[in-house]
Amino acid sequence: VVWANKKLIILLTACFALTSVFYSLTLKDIYKSEAILSVAGESSMSSSLASLGGLASLAGLNLPTGNADKSVVALEIIQTRDFLRHLMTIENILPSIMASKSYDISSKKIIFDPKIYNITNEEWVREPAKNRQPKPSYLEAHKTYLDMITVERDKLNNLISISVEHLSPIFAKDLLELIINETNEIIRSKDLQASSDAIMFLNNEIPKATLITMREAINRLVQSQLETQMLSKVSKEYVLKVVEPPFVPEIKSKPIRVLICFLGTLLGFMGSLIFVLVRHYVFSNEDKLSDH
Repeated sequence: VVWANKKLIILLTACFALTSVFYSLTLKDIYKSEAILSVAGESSMSSSLASLGGLASLAGLNLPTGNADKSVVALEIIQTRDFLRHLMTIENILPSIMASKSYDISSKKIIFDPKIYNITNEEWVREPAKNRQPKPSYLEAHKTYLDMITVERDKLNNLISISVEHLSPIFAKDLLELIINETNEIIRSKDLQASSDAIMFLNNEIPKATLITMREAINRLVQSQLETQMLSKVSKEYVLKVVEPPFVPEIKSKPIRVLICFLGTLLGFMGSLIFVLVRHYVFSNEDKLSDH
């Protein structure tokens, strides 16, 4: 049956093969920049906070024991809508995410879709869908942003891998650097504010303390908060420490056009075989039954 319909099989397979070739050629080259990170000062900070737990209880305060992993918080922050809204305040981030059309290798610049964004006037000119504005909101851009980034953590060595995919290899690297730096800065600023508030509160509590042991406990707590402030101000890599920095990729990560063409041809061949066999054994039998 297959041999008798070999011309039809070859024709259908060729159609699928050509279609897959044309489809693969329409896909844009995507570049991936990656970085490997570790958690800065995680063990020492955790043990320090744990040792102060008893002193905090003497002072009538509740401090975290250090079991909470700040790196987990950092990785969640990276993927939040609010973090994207913060990134969108930086110049050219939103147009590069939502209006990129192609990448000019010679000039190393992103070419924006003129139907979406006018680069000359820096104006959004797209026709928005219902309940949306010409300028994409952070809620709309969030899905595209999540499709661009990948965040993974190796449970064996506790290293963190973050990658960004984009039409522009330079923007992929710049955005990844920005994500790491801004995440560290956001957590650092929050910890600075929290430690400042704690120091102010503890200093107000010292005169109220009647027992010497309680005053010593409060002083130790103040000291620990001062150490937190020192670490926050000294180190830029407050939570996420770079092991391997982001890079400008030289080779595209996708699409793999050869694989697309192979799978398309294989799909066409298998589909044509099934079509020929079903037509011969199913429909021919139905025709015979109807004749009887």
